[in-house]
Amino acid sequence: MISLFSKSENLVGLDIGSHSVKLLELQSSNDALRLVNMGVAPLQRESFVEGRLTKPEVVAETIRMLASHLKVKRKSVAVSISGYDVMIKKIELPTMTEDELAARMQSELGQYIPYNIDEVDVDYQVVDASKDRPNFMDVLLVAAKKESVTDFNNLLKLAGFDPLVVDVDFFALSNSFEATFGFGDERVALLDMGANKTLLNIAHKGVPIFTRSISVGGNQLTEAIKDNFHISFEEAEAVKLGESEHKYPTKDLEEIFVSTVSGWVTQCQRALDFYFHNFPDDKISSVYLSGGCCQIPGLDKVFREHLDIPVEIFNPVARIHHDSKQIDPAYVEYVGPQMAISFGLALRKNREK
Repeated sequence: MISLFSKSENLVGLDIGSHSVKLLELQSSNDALRLVNMGVAPLQRESFVEGRLTKPEVVAETIRMLASHLKVKRKSVAVSISGYDVMIKKIELPTMTEDELAARMQSELGQYIPYNIDEVDVDYQVVDASKDRPNFMDVLLVAAKKESVTDFNNLLKLAGFDPLVVDVDFFALSNSFEATFGFGDERVALLDMGANKTLLNIAHKGVPIFTRSISVGGNQLTEAIKDNFHISFEEAEAVKLGESEHKYPTKDLEEIFVSTVSGWVTQCQRALDFYFHNFPDDKISSVYLSGGCCQIPGLDKVFREHLDIPVEIFNPVARIHHDSKQIDPAYVEYVGPQMAISFGLALRKNREK
């Protein structure tokens, strides 16, 4: 059974997305964290198709080149999976000992997981006593498809690394937030917006209580710009990030941006409405945006205007000490929001399996 829950440190955090690879190293001393290394490398288009790895050799070479450029010496890494290859479910069980719980999960696991048990790795953790039923406890259950875990393990070995921990994006995101901003008693919504999907993680005291993978991301905006101006995907990507917008009519760009991002907000609002329907008394205090889409100028403002909840950019790296001579503070500010998941992965310990 693989470990999907416990937090830690000292591994290289490697977030492999459909658009880029993010690598981050931390060092801890006396409970204080220090940023040692971080970097981002773009991936060839269609390295992943519909969430599946299609060009392992190309991705492995990108990882090797990024690690070489950053002069990474450690070979033990933590990586994460998400999307349809992961199921997260909270169940209620009678209060029992760890041994009793292990025996029960072994015998009754099939009734909780909609997969063939032989095709998934499973982990679980008791998170709290049930607030509605005396003598019951809440257990968080996670199932990850073995095929996906194997794909990532093989990829990392091909890149010359030793994959010690396979985590889940939702948990890495929670751990990243807890280690930097910290969870109080309020519920917060973490939205990590990537190229092809957005992860919604509503967490309470560090525990994900509602998770969704939403099919919206930065590539939709890039494609809209590309189609409107009949330019290459690469040029459209530069326009999206504000690097070449002066070449094109501002009014047209604003219309494309508002139309696309409004669609993102609508999809995210639907997921939040589903949460409120199921947890009507559990309000959300704040929304934190991370991921590559945070580089899009004005994105947080649009979310702030449409959601009746405070919205902030989540940059975990900005709160961690680093040597400004080795890592440019401007780079920390620009890239930091993309590193939320890799930061959470870099909190894992090399003794975990």
